[in-house]
Amino acid sequence: MRLLRPGQRLLDVGCGAGSLATQARTRFREVHGVDLSPTAVALARTNGVEAAVVDLSCEPLPHPDGSFDAVAALGVLPYVWDLDWLLRECVRVLAPEGQMVVGVPNMRALWRLWSLAVRGRFPLTSRDPVGYDGGSMHYFCGRNVVDLLEQHRLTVVGVHGVFCLPPALEGFSDRGVGGWIKRELFSAELVVDARKRGS
Repeated sequence: MRLLRPGQRLLDVGCGAGSLATQARTRFREVHGVDLSPTAVALARTNGVEAAVVDLSCEPLPHPDGSFDAVAALGVLPYVWDLDWLLRECVRVLAPEGQMVVGVPNMRALWRLWSLAVRGRFPLTSRDPVGYDGGSMHYFCGRNVVDLLEQHRLTVVGVHGVFCLPPALEGFSDRGVGGWIKRELFSAELVVDARKRGS
């Protein structure tokens, strides 16, 4: 949330019940959301979010070009079949030089690598009992998500980790090699801050 620059209009992609959108009202004049689930959209609407049901893999977002200062897609990319479609749509509705914030599970986290290399089990990223790994279709490391965003007219300005750190590493700097090790190997999630390129 603190990565989002205050602005006029925010679109929360995969808004669920609207928890991010509800919190963002203090930073944005208008907050909109889209989600695949009619139940989630109904909950978001009861929370005061202007929300719409959209299949993010194949339906256009119901908003005009360049209509949002910021687009947030936290925890949604792994579950969308056609990432290129979704990212093209997000960039389309984003204003020139607008901000896009994306959050994905970090598959490079040491405990996930341990699960694969030593335990012989593919590491799960979800506790959702529906489908394998809660229905995840895509898995990301830092470089993968940065490359994906940069292929879609976005310039990455920062990659941040959401941590589950052992106490010995809590004092590591967020800069330099220590920051890279912390982010790449110990963060459960990666949050990428990007800006739309061109007009």
